[in-house]
Amino acid sequence: MSGSLMVTISGIRGIIGDTFTPQVVLKYVSAFATLLNKRGGTIVVGRDSRVSGPWVLNIVHGVLQASGYNVVDVGVVPTPTVQYLVKNRRYDGGIIVTSSHNDVMWNGLKFVDAPDGLFLSPSRCNEMFALADAGKFYSADYKTIGKLTFDDTGADEHIEAVLKLPYIHRDQISQKKYRVVLDSVNGAGGPIMKKLLETFGCQVIGLNLEPTGLFSHAPEPIPENLGDLCQRVSQEKADFGIAVDPDVDRCVLIDENGRPLGEEYTLALAVEFFLGKCGKRTKIVKNLSSSRAVDDIATKYGCETVAAAVGEINVANEMERVESQLGGEGNGGVMLTEVHIGRDALVAASLTLAHLSTFSGSLSQLKSTLPQYDIVKLKVSVQGIDAEEVLKTFREEWEGKSKLNTIDGLHITTDDWWVHLRKSNTEPIIRVIGEAKGGVKASTDICNQFMDRVKNMAK
Repeated sequence: MSGSLMVTISGIRGIIGDTFTPQVVLKYVSAFATLLNKRGGTIVVGRDSRVSGPWVLNIVHGVLQASGYNVVDVGVVPTPTVQYLVKNRRYDGGIIVTSSHNDVMWNGLKFVDAPDGLFLSPSRCNEMFALADAGKFYSADYKTIGKLTFDDTGADEHIEAVLKLPYIHRDQISQKKYRVVLDSVNGAGGPIMKKLLETFGCQVIGLNLEPTGLFSHAPEPIPENLGDLCQRVSQEKADFGIAVDPDVDRCVLIDENGRPLGEEYTLALAVEFFLGKCGKRTKIVKNLSSSRAVDDIATKYGCETVAAAVGEINVANEMERVESQLGGEGNGGVMLTEVHIGRDALVAASLTLAHLSTFSGSLSQLKSTLPQYDIVKLKVSVQGIDAEEVLKTFREEWEGKSKLNTIDGLHITTDDWWVHLRKSNTEPIIRVIGEAKGGVKASTDICNQFMDRVKNMAK
């Protein structure tokens, strides 16, 4: 099996036994330890449930200790749990062993900065990558090597932080006695999401909750991978279903009829609840690939929507810059400043429960109150394609005919449609994402027009 090592602002990702090796872990963890330059400090580490996680984690422990850091291992936990702990326990940094939604043969590393618990900024990433390539790392002597401790309380602390939000009324939600089918695809989310939902008085019907790391289906929580969950929601006559990805930063909803709401509507529901039901007024930050539904909702409440490049850290940095209280990405990722500025499935699920508990109808009826869009997301391998040449061609073609945004690939906006073309940070692919007035057929047609031309540019 041959693949690529993905080295981007989303961390390091590769295929176990191919591009993701012990040497890769050693190189980049050493660079991260050198970048932080806080010897004697403490770094928190966690992992998702992938079967390769233990050996990767052992190297992470050793490298950090050898670099003079104390290490707190919090076990198999969501990525946002580690981010939350860095911020609230004031650790000097964090590492999560995960490759998020990538398939079972992949693993990777995500690096968390202090004191805010955000991923490394693009400039800090570049600095770390340069250190990694230079290969000059600090090594502690026998007197200053770090110590390793284990702590299994991080997940409960994360849950408590969500429950303390003033607009999350646990008693009101519990009175509804929701029946929820939960699919955590055998990732890190089963135990913590089940506990959270049961805290809200939900009856949880579990699918793939055991964190074995042997994913029961393709792990990205998109409709084509959630057939069993949709069927089970319908069979059980549940109120709704929830799917999370292996590291629990994305949350996708299934309505009471067993139909996916679409991952874009997790963020849209959160924005409607926050601005409408909670009466908050803030700028909303979303990435360029997210639905116009968010823009329409924000406009309804007199709030501005700010676009950021794709990637959680880009959205997070923009949220800090404009002092936004709520943001996210249209992949099921919701970011709430009051907990931490990172995509968080616990936050997304809790806001959904709180919102639904104030509404007299079902989840499908609640969605029907929001602006209706049908986003289409296509992708093609980068093999044989010059991504920069593709973007240049379309940029020259649409200059003066549309509104262009080039902060991340190329985003083309007209009155009737928008299309975003970009090279992925997490997979060796080019993405073509868009929406058009006229429903799913119109959105599909416009995206296919661009995709066909991209494919024709292959060498």
